Amino acid sequence: MTKVTLDIEHADLDGSYSTVEGIRVNCTKCGHSVEVFGTSDASARRAAVMMKEECPLGLSNYYDIGDWG
Repeated sequence: MTKVTLDIEHADLDGSYSTVEGIRVNCTKCGHSVEVFGTSDASARRAAVMMKEECPLGLSNYYDIGDWG
């Protein structure tokens, strides 16, 4: 299992009725990105899990969120 660091940035995401604070997470290995609502540490961990589930290369990487939160 390869450890991959994620780039995490704040983002204004489209919610059901208005924009919502969230984060956009980018894989430093392949460039794939995911977006999640919220800006907490739990949101960043959720994004890392989503990244693993959605990896376009089908890899089982360990995604590191660093010192986010």
